Amino acid sequence: MLFPRLPEYTTREMIPFQERKKFRQIIYSKASIAVLLVFSVLIAHGAWKVHEKAIIAKAESGEAERTLSEMENRSKELEASLVRLKTDRGIEEEVRQKFAVARPGEEVVVIVDENSKKSKNGEALEEKSFWDSIKSFFGKE
Repeated sequence: MLFPRLPEYTTREMIPFQERKKFRQIIYSKASIAVLLVFSVLIAHGAWKVHEKAIIAKAESGEAERTLSEMENRSKELEASLVRLKTDRGIEEEVRQKFAVARPGEEVVVIVDENSKKSKNGEALEEKSFWDSIKSFFGKE
């Protein structure tokens, strides 16, 4: 016997093969591929929206942390101010700052800078260049 004998297939053995063929035809049909494509697009769209929300949440988280640190610093400043205001000297400093008052017998001291030149009406004089004085002489200012 030169050629081996091929097995004979019965109808009972051919049914699973035909069912697999029908299943593949359904899976690879244009309609099922379109449904899978639409489904994939919807999933990708949802994932993109979640990604955008994560970016926004991260940015808002950083902003909230900055605000929190600013509030903590402000709280420390207010606590230090409160401690200072509990003393008589602190109260006196605050009243003098807010209302410009003085105790009886105190006088105001005015310090005058001699480097600044003043005109008759109290305004600072402006230094004019040579050309500015020539222009003003001819009335072209």
